Amino acid sequence: MKFGAVLAGMLTLSLLSTPPSPPTALSRLVANSHAAEAPITLGLVNPKYPANVGDAASALVADVNAERVKRGVPALVRDDALERFAYAKAVEMAARGYFGHTDPNGISFQDRLRTWRWPTTYAAENIAFDWDEEHAHAAFMNSPPHAQNVLDPNERKIGVGVVTVGEHATFYVEDFSQ
Repeated sequence: MKFGAVLAGMLTLSLLSTPPSPPTALSRLVANSHAAEAPITLGLVNPKYPANVGDAASALVADVNAERVKRGVPALVRDDALERFAYAKAVEMAARGYFGHTDPNGISFQDRLRTWRWPTTYAAENIAFDWDEEHAHAAFMNSPPHAQNVLDPNERKIGVGVVTVGEHATFYVEDFSQ
């Protein structure tokens, strides 16, 4: 069972990478699904209607698989159901203006897996609120619990959802499973 490991906590990513343009009032965040946590309410500046960013999702999958192959771990296969699961989470966080695996109503990652009737409890999730795909991926790889999710040799599938709510204000969700 993949649940129940250590909570990585929330990290301000400004320490991990340099932003591509002057910073805004928004923080850059990353979290993984190993334990329930309280959601963070985001004060979005000039929010736009949430929009899918499919190219960034494809780039994130390519970066994940490049990291795995570089370390001798088999590449992951994109899974349609896992893609919908990740995208639904990204849209929900964007539409409701929060960041966390547990939503403001207390619905956790594990609850969502049960609701979607996911066939295995061996699953993990990385989420980020970041400037762009490159910075989100770097943040995941610079955080040991997130990198562990990316590089876990027992995982076989990946689903990625990327939703933006404005310039340099994008939600990234990576979901992994067997």
